[in-house]
Amino acid sequence: MKLKGKKIVLAVTGSIAAVETVKLARELRRRGAEVIAVMSNDATKIIHPNALEFATDNEVITEIRRAEHVKLLGLNGIADLLLIAPATANTISKIANGIADTPPTLMALTALGSGKKIVVAPAMHKAMFDAIADNLAKLRDLGVEIVPPRIEDGKAKLASVDEICLFVERSLYSKELVGKKVVVTSGSTYEHIDPIRFISNRSSGRMGNEIALECWRRGAEVVLITSKPLSYDLPNFRQITVRSVMDMLKAVLDEVRDADLFVSAAAPSDFTVDMAESKIKTTQELTIKLKMAPKIIKEVRKVYDGHIIGFKAETGLSDEELVRVAEDKMEEDKLEMVVANDVKEKGMGTSDTRVVAITEKRKEWIEGLKSEVAERIIQIYVEDCL
Repeated sequence: MKLKGKKIVLAVTGSIAAVETVKLARELRRRGAEVIAVMSNDATKIIHPNALEFATDNEVITEIRRAEHVKLLGLNGIADLLLIAPATANTISKIANGIADTPPTLMALTALGSGKKIVVAPAMHKAMFDAIADNLAKLRDLGVEIVPPRIEDGKAKLASVDEICLFVERSLYSKELVGKKVVVTSGSTYEHIDPIRFISNRSSGRMGNEIALECWRRGAEVVLITSKPLSYDLPNFRQITVRSVMDMLKAVLDEVRDADLFVSAAAPSDFTVDMAESKIKTTQELTIKLKMAPKIIKEVRKVYDGHIIGFKAETGLSDEELVRVAEDKMEEDKLEMVVANDVKEKGMGTSDTRVVAITEKRKEWIEGLKSEVAERIIQIYVEDCL
């Protein structure tokens, strides 16, 4: 529900990608937004307005009759954001050059004049996308967010529904982390016994990934170091894929020196193994010698004196014991915050969790989907540590 209480105008133009807008409208609503669809005449030839009326539960605007553009996106307009998806080369070029001869372009120029948030998701042939680069640059200079299309088979295809929603969320979020670099680790690591076998754990990486996305929504430049990368292609969101705990440590040390915040949310292995050069035969009994792996936070503290959020997973502790363990870790590693949980209670790799977040100012229990918990963790960091 990251868009709860927000009113979004979804402008649909005449690209074949308009067929994706029913899914897009439904997903925006699932995230809490009210959606009002506006369609160009060309768009209505691809998808019927009734489909978007069903998806949005609002009447679709196909022509301007009663100054709807002013009511929605004027200086006192009731909408929070204009999303143009898909946006054709024709529509983008008209907006960049001040032409308003369709409902979507009229909405866009009204929004530009009144300072409303605008997100544009292009969809067209690659040659056309390249040809309108100057017009896209004009829109960026005016503060319009451009959702990068997927370049495939000579086409600039509409970004995924999830990516478009992420851009909408970032446009509407507060920007406490603008200008800050945040390094986040997530997921498990894999310590190879031989070329095809490894030791790992059940960490899904969801919490670290959600933390990284939450920081990105709030304006940070994010570096996500993970064994389980996200499929998104987001600006100012770089992913480094690692395999072993030593890979993760090297990547963190390379990135953290100029960071403003390091979030150690991964579950790296506590042990390393000397890997056999070839597959170990299954006919023989095997003894594996485990060696202690370096602790990433302790190694980071040797070269970095900035803010760190640490995570602590335990099993079978009472709430009081878990708090005590987290407080000890915060003091020992000089952390701004510790997030602790009992993985026996909720398990690892689940979509939801229950954690306690501890700073010098509070001890707060948080329970819910990991996306919700991540949002609260970063909000606590903003309130207590910035």
